[in-house]
Amino acid sequence: MKLRWDAETNGNRPQHYLLKLQTATTRPFLPAHTHDYAELVLVETGSCIHQVNGRGARVKEGDVLFIYPETVEHCYCDWSGDLRIIQILFPQEGFRFMRDRYAQDLPDVFRENASNPLVGLDPAQQNWFERNYQTLLADEGALINLERFLLDFFFLLRRPKDARFTPGGEWLDRALKEIQKPGNFSQGHKGFISLCSFSTEHVEREVKKRTGRTVTSIVNLARMAWASYMLTFTRMSVVDISYDCGFESVSYFYKLFQEHHGTSPARYRKQTGQLSLAFDDRLLVP
Repeated sequence: MKLRWDAETNGNRPQHYLLKLQTATTRPFLPAHTHDYAELVLVETGSCIHQVNGRGARVKEGDVLFIYPETVEHCYCDWSGDLRIIQILFPQEGFRFMRDRYAQDLPDVFRENASNPLVGLDPAQQNWFERNYQTLLADEGALINLERFLLDFFFLLRRPKDARFTPGGEWLDRALKEIQKPGNFSQGHKGFISLCSFSTEHVEREVKKRTGRTVTSIVNLARMAWASYMLTFTRMSVVDISYDCGFESVSYFYKLFQEHHGTSPARYRKQTGQLSLAFDDRLLVP
C-alpha cells in the first residue's frame, strides 16, 4: 500500500509540512507501506521494531528515524509499552532541496533502506525536539518553520557527543517541557513560574535569553498548540476548548487563535476535516 502527499493534504492549500501524533492501540500499528514524501519520526514513548524492506531494528524512546521517500516499504511492529510517535512529513521537493544542499556534510541523514535509528536523543535533546514540534504545530504550514527546524536538527547531529546541547539549565528545560501539559498552561503565566525554582524576574530573564520570547508568549504557544490539536482530533466545542486552555475570555481566545493560525477556530476545524489519530484507510492508495 502507498500513501500519497496529495491524499494526506486532502486537496487543501499548498502545504510545506504535515504533523502527526500516533499512538499504538491496535495491531498491526501502521502496517507495511511506502509513500511519496519524506518523514522524520521521534519515538516519544515505548519501543517497537522498525522494519525497512524486511530488515528490522528495535527503536525506543528518544530515537529519531528518517524515512526516505519512494524507495522504502516500512512498518512498525512488535511494539511494547505506551508506544507514541511524533511524525513530521514534508514533500519531495523539500527533501530534495535539503539533500542536495547538505548530503555531503550529513551523509547519515540521507541513507536509504535504514531501519536503525538515525540518532538517539538524550533527555535535553528530546525536550528540544518536542518543544520545537509544538512550535511547528502552533504555526502549521509555514515553509520557514520547517527549514528552521530541519537546519537546527542537522546542527544537533553535527555537535560533538560530549557538547552541551542546551544552555540555561535543566530547570528551564523541564519547565519548557512541562508547560506543554494542559494542567500547567491553563494556569497561564503563574503556571510557568510555579514550575521553576527561581524568582519571577530571574525566570523571565532566562526565558528571554534562551528563547527570545516572553513567558506569556511561551504559555500562549502551548495553549494554541493544544487548541489546534483539540479542534483537529476532538468534537469539543470551541468555548470548552477555550476554557480548557485557561482563557476566561472567549473573545480573547478567538483573537489570539486568529493571530497564531491566520483563521478562526471554526474554519481551522473545517480545514483539518476532523482527522483521526488512528491509521486512516482513506489515505491508502492501492
